[in-house]
Amino acid sequence: MLKKFLADDSRKNLLLKETYRQIHKRNSISKAELIELLGARPTTMTRTIEELLENGWIKEGGVGPSSGGRPPILYETMKESAWIIGIDISRTAVRVLLTTVDFTVIERHFISMTNAKTPDVVFAEINQIIDSWLAQYHISFKDLLGIGVGAVGPIHREEGKMVNPESFLSAGWKNVDIRKGLESFPVRILVDNGANSAAVAEFIQHDEAFRNILYCVHGYGIRGGVMNDGRIFYAGQGDTSALGHVIVQANGKVCICGREGCLTAYASFPAMVEEYKRASGEETSFEDFLLLLKKNDPEAVRIVKKGAFYFGIGLANMINSLRPELVVLHGSLVYGIPTFYEEAVASAKSHIYMPEMFTPIFKKGSLKEEAVALGAAMQVFQSYFNFIQQKSPTSVSGEMNAN
Repeated sequence: MLKKFLADDSRKNLLLKETYRQIHKRNSISKAELIELLGARPTTMTRTIEELLENGWIKEGGVGPSSGGRPPILYETMKESAWIIGIDISRTAVRVLLTTVDFTVIERHFISMTNAKTPDVVFAEINQIIDSWLAQYHISFKDLLGIGVGAVGPIHREEGKMVNPESFLSAGWKNVDIRKGLESFPVRILVDNGANSAAVAEFIQHDEAFRNILYCVHGYGIRGGVMNDGRIFYAGQGDTSALGHVIVQANGKVCICGREGCLTAYASFPAMVEEYKRASGEETSFEDFLLLLKKNDPEAVRIVKKGAFYFGIGLANMINSLRPELVVLHGSLVYGIPTFYEEAVASAKSHIYMPEMFTPIFKKGSLKEEAVALGAAMQVFQSYFNFIQQKSPTSVSGEMNAN
């Protein structure tokens, strides 16, 4: 059983787990490459691979290019040897994914958040859909690695609670115990800020090429997740929603938090829609505002450019402090309105300190709306390797070879 194997952090299991992790990470890899990567003895690696094959956790996946002799056999993971659930809880929607151990999405479920979607209603639906998937695919709890949840913050990660999120349509989302809502599933349940989960997804999507990432979610609120040297940056309880409350205009507009000049007061969906209402004198929803933008309504375009300008200032504040290699932007306006993305990036670049010395790469989210749920599933898988990831691959092999 893969789950039991992954949960074993004993010294004797270190090389076996690290070998499995490297095969999983690289999709396919030869024995020679594993020997070089892990610094293992050839005989030790042969035994390790044989054990992984015998247990059905990896398989032969074809052959690689020959360097003169026989082409090397490539090894890859058995994707249906374990399963993971990923969940995204946001103000507008809840997304639930079922993935295999290699993060292939097998099933999706979408819940539109309305004023009737209280926590009890939402968790009842989540539980029902997970139960149906487990039955449909004959998945036992022994084969379910866990459930990862990326949610709107603030989040108390250790307790698995949403503390006091802003702007939910339904009442009851204050101090919601997410783990309690999923307690019928006796598996590992991890809870994190959704922006952090999405940052993990981008990190893995880019094959870990960028180890310092700023992931910014723009919408009804503004959130950010940070990867520092390949790990999520945590500071105490933390709140990725705090990105929306960096000051971009001293003594400026009053924000929903009660302070003046916050980014949210200038660049969030509600702020831009409210400004359009004041300018036009017409009752307008965000959906109406989006349609006006697509029709190039002059007033709507002016307002979205202004919002993008301030969004860029907020990004620059974070970039100047964190110095990420990659900045990923996510949100309806980011994907749907080119002007917003272009103006935001231009504004950020114009406010970066010493741009001639450092300017990060900017891009739109690769995984779009599934980034949070998929990243939460990935965090569950990563949690089985937290001890190993504190070591270098060769140090793991060294410990094993010393025994």
